[in-house]
Amino acid sequence: MARLVESLSNFFGRVEILARGLENERRAAEMALARGRPLEARDLARTILASVPGSPLGLALWADAAEDAGLDHEAAEALAELATLVPWRADVWLRLGQARARMGDVRAAEALERAADAPEEREAARLALLDLCDRDLWAGDPARAGRWLDRIGTSLAALATTGTELPAAPDREVALRRAECALALGDVATAARYAPVVDPERIDGRGALVRARLAFAQGQWSTALDLGLRACILDASGSAELLSALIAGCRDVVLVDRARRVVTAAGLIEEPAWAAAFAFAEGRRADARAALSRGLSAGHAGAAAALLRLATETRDLDALHALAARDPGRLPEDLRTLREGAVLAAEGRHRAALAKLERVSGEAAAWSAEIASGIIRSWVPEDGIASWPDLLDELGRSARALERLDVVTGVEAIAVERERPLRVAVVGEFNAGKSTFLNALLGEDVAPTGVLPTTATMHWVAWAPDPFARIVVRGAPDRVVPHVGLKAALKSLAASGERVERVFIYAPIERLKRVEILDTPGFNAPDPDHIAAARQAFDEAHVAVWLLDASGPMKESERRVLSEIKGLGVPVQILVNKADRLSPDELARVLVHVQTSLEETGIGSYAPPLAFSARLSLKGKLGDAAALEASGWAGVESLFAERIVDRSAELRERALRRRALRIARELASVASARAAEDREKIEETRATHEAWRASAAKLRHDRRTIAASIEKALEPARRMLATDLRPLGDLTDERKRTDPGLEAYVEERFVSRLTDPLVQEIARYAGVTASPAAMASVRAALMGAVAALEGLAERVDRPLGRVIEAAIVAFASALVAAAEVGLPAAPFALIEQRAAMVERALSAKA
Repeated sequence: MARLVESLSNFFGRVEILARGLENERRAAEMALARGRPLEARDLARTILASVPGSPLGLALWADAAEDAGLDHEAAEALAELATLVPWRADVWLRLGQARARMGDVRAAEALERAADAPEEREAARLALLDLCDRDLWAGDPARAGRWLDRIGTSLAALATTGTELPAAPDREVALRRAECALALGDVATAARYAPVVDPERIDGRGALVRARLAFAQGQWSTALDLGLRACILDASGSAELLSALIAGCRDVVLVDRARRVVTAAGLIEEPAWAAAFAFAEGRRADARAALSRGLSAGHAGAAAALLRLATETRDLDALHALAARDPGRLPEDLRTLREGAVLAAEGRHRAALAKLERVSGEAAAWSAEIASGIIRSWVPEDGIASWPDLLDELGRSARALERLDVVTGVEAIAVERERPLRVAVVGEFNAGKSTFLNALLGEDVAPTGVLPTTATMHWVAWAPDPFARIVVRGAPDRVVPHVGLKAALKSLAASGERVERVFIYAPIERLKRVEILDTPGFNAPDPDHIAAARQAFDEAHVAVWLLDASGPMKESERRVLSEIKGLGVPVQILVNKADRLSPDELARVLVHVQTSLEETGIGSYAPPLAFSARLSLKGKLGDAAALEASGWAGVESLFAERIVDRSAELRERALRRRALRIARELASVASARAAEDREKIEETRATHEAWRASAAKLRHDRRTIAASIEKALEPARRMLATDLRPLGDLTDERKRTDPGLEAYVEERFVSRLTDPLVQEIARYAGVTASPAAMASVRAALMGAVAALEGLAERVDRPLGRVIEAAIVAFASALVAAAEVGLPAAPFALIEQRAAMVERALSAKA
């Protein structure tokens, strides 16, 4: 940039300097500047100013000398005084803004904007706009930074949205900043379109840094590292941070070694940020964290930023804790909240931790979700009992938020079921001997047998201090009968056509304190309701015992049903009943057939299938020792005791997890649908807001043309206004001008007659629906505009172009204000996320 004294000499003569005999000092000052002796030039310039205060040439000499000497405060002082003398000079404002920027003076932007507003000095204005863009980039506002570039020219602006060819002589500095803005906004494609303008053959540090960031974003590690090294060697601002991040994330030993040699040659290898980067590249995360913590304690520049970057990029909570312990002010609000949630989680205060983590947004949201997911996974350990209070509370909260009271009931049922004994369903086809098996298992004849055509409904056998049965009849009071009267009662109800929904059989049998039994109808029963009841048993049971008839086991109907229930996850123990009807050889072949059939259909038995005779077992339990010996019951009893009763806690836990998983899946599905609706509403609202902003811009831009068209459309309303004012007579009468009541009446009629048609016409041009807010804004604008009109008659007869323009601007402002209203809330997104977390946790360990 040319020296100010040279450019100003063309506009200001040296008469005052010559008159005061200071020409030699002026020449000597310029010579000293040319020979690189700025302090000497500074003293000579101050001598001139002492004799000729306010001399533009003296101030220019002082400013040039102070800049060369690095005396920014003096340069700013000289330039500020000079700017008051030549306020039209963009180069003076530019230099003042740059000097203030070097000082950290907040007034720098003001001076640069004055320079940018001088289109007659295009180069100085261009440089000011570039500096303003840089300030916003450094402040982290790339969207605003790009707006300064828009004012330089549009030759490159089209590249942001099109793939057009580059202009013949593109502005490299603008293209460089366009690429930086795009990268900061995450728009890699746009950055890639600008990158060719940044000539790699004569690339400087900043250009190398931009291309390195682009290569990094595109996954080109080798290129990114080479360019990052070049940017670092050329001391580009921000290059050290990028290069250390590249090194930390690189797993290519050759590339890391190349970078190490360069950093070592530069004497930087011991600095904490670099030591941490290389440690991290080699998988020594703890060493990386320790190096940065040491640097932070020692006040090393960049250590805090590097530690924060390490924490966020690798989701390293220890690094976050280290930074919080030494420099808590460096933590952004979201990361501070995330850390508080993580601390609560480590203390076992899970509900409080989740409440904290819910508040985290922005870039830290994914990390927060990861921590929340870890909390929920911890509730479902691989072995042992889940943290049911936490799980059920989470499911209940989601169900209530989704207004699924039926699911809330299911959650509460799980809480109750946790306190109840293990539930075993005895299932199989009709006449497989299920009730006889149950009686043998309990050692008493409690389950009715021989009720034709089937055991008509599900029998729930549970412990009670006294023996009795309760029959649940549809549409009628329950019936309580003794065990001995149960069979007769069921026959009587069947004969009368009454529908029995369920039978509860209670007995003071010790085993029933640990195990409850569901005796089900046959799957091949002729009544569809009986089949449904049998299937329901699998939903309610923790484990099932499937009885096969030894005379015809694993029929196609049995295979089909077993295949269906396999997906429910309920453990099924296969037992082959009526073994007493076969010879030992036949029974052996039957067991082989059963095992082969199970393998072919992919169905497993909880333990290897056993053969026995329920009939002989029951006789043996009732006192026939020989029958008991021949029944094979000993193996069944051992299996039931060791694999079912003794593992009741494990089996119940697995069943509860399956049930909770079904609930979680249902909630996740419902929440996902609701969240999708939320997202759709948000996108619709966002699109509407963008359309409103575009309409507002068009209204403002075309307001004169629109006003002219609208004025014609308002003729009917103006005629009605004239009719309203006829009772007033001659409005030009000077006496009426001083009547405040009359004036208020005219204004009220003017506004009331014109507001609605005017708003509708503006809305039609804007392509939007008029809102109450827009109506109010236009009404206020009309009131202000009509009050500014002189004379009552003018309010009726004068052209309304200016008034309509004011209304259009007011309408546009209302549109912009409406577009600034926040987007709709998305309450179901968090529910969707948390329900999915619970579902994943249970799916992995159900």
